Amino acid sequence: MKLDRNINKDGTGKYALLKMRKLREVRIELSPGTLEWHELEDALETLEFHDIVDFGSGAGTPGDFFVIRLKDKYASAALGAYARAADQDDPEYAAEVRALAAAARVHGTRKPD
Repeated sequence: MKLDRNINKDGTGKYALLKMRKLREVRIELSPGTLEWHELEDALETLEFHDIVDFGSGAGTPGDFFVIRLKDKYASAALGAYARAADQDDPEYAAEVRALAAAARVHGTRKPD
């Protein structure tokens, strides 16, 4: 198995990242009832309706998730451990995750917030 980003011609991954803090800021900045506000709300509703966006189903549930960005200073260690565990089942996939861990060693300087 390969990471989606390594098999898609455009280099995109399986998932996109929706910045919830930024979304809340934009919602606050927009006046309810304006065209921009309605466009944002409609876009979110459309994504939810088509099951394109997943906001998670709550802590500790099977639908919960945890996102790690390469710029996070702990990402390399986390991805390295993930790769070691994955190596038992799929060495090719584990190698691709190890490559992400290596990239995180270069980029991972930011303390998570």
